[in-house]
Amino acid sequence: MLLENLRKVVLVALLAASLTNLSAACGQQQPATGAPPSDSTGGGPSPSGSRSGSPAERGIEARQVYFDAGVRGAPLVHTVLDDERELARFPGWFAASEPEAARKIAQRAATTDFSRNVLVGWSAPTGCSAATDAALFATGSRLVLGLDQPEPPQECLVSNQVLVVFEVPKDRMPQSPRFDGKEPDPAGPGTTVAFVRLAETGVQPQQAQGGEVTDATRLDAFVAKLPGNGGTTVTKQLSAHPQRSDERRFGYVLSGCKPTGAALLISPGKAPEAIATGDENIRCVRPQQYAAVVGVPSNLVSGTM
Repeated sequence: MLLENLRKVVLVALLAASLTNLSAACGQQQPATGAPPSDSTGGGPSPSGSRSGSPAERGIEARQVYFDAGVRGAPLVHTVLDDERELARFPGWFAASEPEAARKIAQRAATTDFSRNVLVGWSAPTGCSAATDAALFATGSRLVLGLDQPEPPQECLVSNQVLVVFEVPKDRMPQSPRFDGKEPDPAGPGTTVAFVRLAETGVQPQQAQGGEVTDATRLDAFVAKLPGNGGTTVTKQLSAHPQRSDERRFGYVLSGCKPTGAALLISPGKAPEAIATGDENIRCVRPQQYAAVVGVPSNLVSGTM
């Protein structure tokens, strides 16, 4: 029933000359990640981020894995998760700001059959009115989040957000999906700032413990344990990526079959872990050792490590 109601409103919304921007009314800014603001003018559900144009939106039949309209201060993220590794990374976006949501997403999505389905994760502002339900729409490759919202209060006291995860059959998903014209965000937070293959006779992972290397002392201790010219190469790569004031960094020694980078796994109340990426479909008899340093915004990692 929600999808039927949403389809009707989509046709009306797309023919409208303009939409009321309640984000501005609540003092909201456009999200840095590109998640479109929601139209919360009341009168039934509407596709957030809709603009005037051809009424070509179609509803996507999807199972709602997780829905929370009570999140506060969470990163504005929209992405598609194609496998278990990407799912393992996704809760990291919310581990610091919404730890319970991060745990529930990991638990409820754990049974996803990625041979048949993908997951679409979306967090977005909803203005002065909290969403009561959500659905996915598509126009070509463009995904749109449809929200069911009540009439907003006359006085806007709080800016609301919604966090939703959908399970979508692969044959229902657009090719190369985009979110209101923008590329999907990474599956999880973090950017590889150094990645080096180590000498074959080098250190084993247990001899170079992974952990935080934000301060110079810890970084020096980490690179000093790397064999051969590994430490020198890591230091050179890091010089090309100056550390930002709002960034924390973590260093690891990882195993892989010709990986191309590393990714963080951030869980509530735990020190971040890391996995090698880019070698998901590669098999080898003897995995190689790599040193990796990954940076992540400070507000996405809680506590000290």
